[in-house]
Formats: sequence, structure tokens, C-alpha cells
Amino acid sequence: MKIYVWALWAILTLIPLNLANAGTHFFPYTFEQDASTPVPSLAGEEKVAQAHPESGNASSIDGPSLPDFESRFAKGSYQLGLTFGYGFSINIPPVDAVSDERTRLRFVHIAPNFKYNLTGIMGKSIYRGALYWVVEAAVALTIDNPRRNNQPVDEAPTFLIALVPAQLEYKFVNPGRPWGIFVFAGMGGTWGDWFQETKELATAFNFVLQGGGGIEYFFANGTALNFNYRLWHLSNSNIKGPNIGINAHIFGLGYSF
Repeated sequence: MKIYVWALWAILTLIPLNLANAGTHFFPYTFEQDASTPVPSLAGEEKVAQAHPESGNASSIDGPSLPDFESRFAKGSYQLGLTFGYGFSINIPPVDAVSDERTRLRFVHIAPNFKYNLTGIMGKSIYRGALYWVVEAAVALTIDNPRRNNQPVDEAPTFLIALVPAQLEYKFVNPGRPWGIFVFAGMGGTWGDWFQETKELATAFNFVLQGGGGIEYFFANGTALNFNYRLWHLSNSNIKGPNIGINAHIFGLGYSF
């Protein structure tokens, strides 16, 4: 009987070890779950993480520290980031296809941002994640001559500066993977010369509404890289007409630390 007990104990011990080795092969980096658990590095070498008595943050005995799941997404933590994007105006709401009065704009979008974790980890299963308050500034610069009715626009608009202080972002995260999906929505204001000769806008100041999402990959050193999309809407809330508004798609690449 003792032989069978020892054999069963050996099998139950070896199976998790083999599964862990297989996971390390396909996923060289996962979030640290326990302060005393060996954590695989990006180079495939195992390092034992130890918790700092004062802060509870994890670090390795040798080499760079590997932030654990809970501390990385802790309430009160923050990120600084920068997003580079490409945008173009779209025909929404649609206008007469014959006259095609909408102005075609192509622009680069550069946006530094600050993200503050409001909740820490919350939720379960696929809804597990963290809620962030985001403050974002941006500049949009046209990269070719705007056109309307297939003709270049006189006194073509060139720049737009935006500030979005009221934005929320939710990251869907899981301790078993080094990536997560996020969604966001926010509002703010803009200032620039896009109202000149565009016919969609009538004032230098306009409100901006934006919403979108993306996918983010978390590196072991605490930084992250993301691919994102947003839908932009600019208008002056009928302060002055015309106020058709400009709508645009923006695709971006972001980095945070």
C-alpha cells in the first residue's frame, strides 16, 4: 500500500513540474504569483523573487526586478506614456456623394498621457481588470494638402492641439498572460486652425469626444507596448455654425513606463 501511495505522490508532483516547464517554453514571461516562486526571465533563466519587507514589491536575487501581478496593477499606481498615430477624416455623417463637400484630412497624431489606477485589480474571470483615470494631451499635424471636391483647400488647415482631462480606461488583465485588452472613452477640448476653409467647423476652439481600444503587451521591466484605435469627433456644440463636425479614424502605437 505504501508503494502505491509513494507512486501516486511522485506522479502528482512531477505533473505540475512538467506543465510548468512546458508553459515556460511557450510563454517565457508570466506575472509572478508568489514571492518565493522561481520566476522565469525573458532569457529563459529562472530567478527566485523575494518580497521587500517594506513595500511588498518583488525583485529578483540577481538581474532586473520582475513586477508581480498585484503590485503592477495596484490601486494608486500610475503610468506615463506616449502614442504615435496616423489619422484620416471619414464621411460620417454622410453627405451628398455628388458634391462631396466634406474635407479630406490626413494627419499624424502625437499624444503623451498620464494614467492613474483608480481601483486595483477587480472582477473575476474574463472581466478581471483595473480601471484607470487618464489625462492626455495631443497634437495633430496634417501631412498632405487637405482636399474637397477633389481640389486642394485654400488656406489649408495645418495643426490642432488637444487636451483630454476626462478619460477612463479599463484594462482586462490576467496573471497567466503578459498581455491584456483595453477600452477607453473620454472628452476634452481642442484649439487650432482646422476650422479654416473646412466647412465642417466654424471656430478655433472645439470639443473632442473619443473612444476606442487596443491590445497591450507588458514587459518584465515594468514597461508596456500597445496597439490602439480611436474614433475622434470634433465639433463646437453649436456655438457657431456651420457645425457639421469632423470625424476621424486614428490608428496608433503606444509605449508606457
